[in-house]
Amino acid sequence: MAYRIVHLGVGGRGRWPVKIATERDDIESVALVDVNEENLRNAMAVSGLPESACFTSLGSALSSVETDFVVVITPPKMHADQCLEVIRAGRHVLVEKPFTRSLSSAKQVVAEAEKYGVKIGVSQNKKYKGSTMTLGRLVREEVYGRASFGMFSELSWRKKGVHHSGEDEHAYVWERGIHDFDSMRYIFSGHPKRVWAQSFNPPWSPYKGGAGVHGWAEFQSGVTCGYLHCFESHKKQSICRIDCERGTLAIEGGKLTLTHRERNEVEEASPRRMSGLHDGHHGPVGAIPRQ
Repeated sequence: MAYRIVHLGVGGRGRWPVKIATERDDIESVALVDVNEENLRNAMAVSGLPESACFTSLGSALSSVETDFVVVITPPKMHADQCLEVIRAGRHVLVEKPFTRSLSSAKQVVAEAEKYGVKIGVSQNKKYKGSTMTLGRLVREEVYGRASFGMFSELSWRKKGVHHSGEDEHAYVWERGIHDFDSMRYIFSGHPKRVWAQSFNPPWSPYKGGAGVHGWAEFQSGVTCGYLHCFESHKKQSICRIDCERGTLAIEGGKLTLTHRERNEVEEASPRRMSGLHDGHHGPVGAIPRQ
C-alpha cells in the first residue's frame, strides 16, 4: 500500500519530493500546496495531479484529501506552526531542515507529536549520504584501528547572496552547520563530552552575523574533531578526514579514501563495504566505485 503525501511547498527545494514520488511505488502524491500559482502549475506537470488537487493553504488540503503524511518544505520561520497544524490533524510530518528556529519550538513540536501519536522526521540529513555512512561504519568497526582525531571543513561562497539566515546572529550554525555536527555524532557514535565554538563574520560578509564558525568537539570515545565552516570564503574547499591508527580516512571528490602511514599512497577504502547503502534523498548511491 502506498503512503499518501501532501506536499506543502512545491517550488525551489520543494520540487525534489514531487519528482521522487513519481519514481516510487510506496508513496503517492495526493495534493500540492503553495501560495505561488507558477509553482503549482510546474508541480502539476511533474506529478500528473489535476487542478482539483492544488491548494493555497494547508488547512484546505488537510480537510479535502485523505493523507498519511505531509512533506513540509517552506521558509524555516514557518516550520514550527505548520508542523503543529499537521500534527494536530493527526498526520505524520517530514520537514526539511532546519527543524524549527528555536529549541523551545522544537521541543513543543516533539511533545505534540507524542501527544497525538504521530511521527515527525527531519530530511536533508548529510549523514545518510553513502560516503558518510561508510566512513561511520569503518570508524565504529575500527577497520583501520581506533580513530584519534578528525577535521571537518566546508568553505564556500554563495553567488546568489544570503539565504534564510541573512538577519541572524549565528547564520552558519543553524542553517548548514547542523549537517556536519550531526554527521560527527553519527560517525563517532554519540554526544560529545566537551564542545567549544565561536561564530565569526568576515568584514565583506552580507550576513548580519555568524557567516562562519570555528569549533572543536571531544567525544566520549576520546576522539577530538575540529570544525571550520564559512559561507563567505573566496575559495571553495571541503575537508572531511579522520586519522586512525593505520591511516587517514578522507572523503575526497565523493570517494572515501585511505592514506597509509607507512607509504605515501592513497587508495579507495573497502569498496566491498558499500553494499546496502542509500543516499538520504535519491535512493541507492555508489560513493565508492566497485573495483
